[in-house]
Amino acid sequence: MKTIGFIGLGLIGGSIAKTIRKFHPDYHILAYAKHKETLAAALNCGAIDATLEERDDRYAMCDYIFLCAPVEYNIEYLRYLKDVIKEGCIITDAGSVKGPIHKAVEELGMEYCFIGGHPMAGSERSGFEYSSDHLLENAYYILTPSANVSREKVEAYKTFVSSLKALPIELDYHQHDMLTGTISHLPHIIASNLVNFVKKTDTDDELMKMLAAGGFKDITRIASSSPIMWQQICLKNKEPISKILGGFIDSLSETKKLIDQSSERELYCMFESSRDYRNS
Repeated sequence: MKTIGFIGLGLIGGSIAKTIRKFHPDYHILAYAKHKETLAAALNCGAIDATLEERDDRYAMCDYIFLCAPVEYNIEYLRYLKDVIKEGCIITDAGSVKGPIHKAVEELGMEYCFIGGHPMAGSERSGFEYSSDHLLENAYYILTPSANVSREKVEAYKTFVSSLKALPIELDYHQHDMLTGTISHLPHIIASNLVNFVKKTDTDDELMKMLAAGGFKDITRIASSSPIMWQQICLKNKEPISKILGGFIDSLSETKKLIDQSSERELYCMFESSRDYRNS
């Protein structure tokens, strides 16, 4: 039987805990969360076995510790956990930005015990109440092992992730931040800007808001996500996002040129290419 510790039980942390409970009912799951209501809900639904304090000797019992709080808090907990964890414990996280925490791990000399993690699953909703035991199913789960963590530990963690019915894939953390900056962070920025653009340019009687139909709703669904989370992602992954955003702005400028020049063939090819790639 393994003991699993959680720091943070939001949408992702809660979903991982519920999934572990589903597939490993004998595992002992402990958790700390900032809000007592979250811990009470997790206890009541059976997702965890016991609650932890922010600083707690029972972290020394854990075989895995999941850091599922915002990045800056995860880094603070790393500093505490360094002198608490037992030999063989693996610390992982669930954040969508890897650079800052890997740099902290290196500075703290904790590369031997850290494997970054990022399940490519989520929702525009946030909080434990929206977590589920099927969110990870068939989702890619990116692992970003530290330089000095043993292959034995990495392979064991891959096996553990696979047992949760997720699909582990190993990446360098720099590559992770560029990839997620393009396929995850950029779409949220686009959705937010599109919603704000409509808000600013709408008629006085809000006709745009009233008439917005399926296409607008589909492309802007993720604009309903947590503002503080996406503020932090933009600040923590600033350089890759800025570079990616610059490239996308150039792409929009090229599209504007095609429209201004009535470039029939090029416009058709643009929509055809995007359709085919999306359908693939």
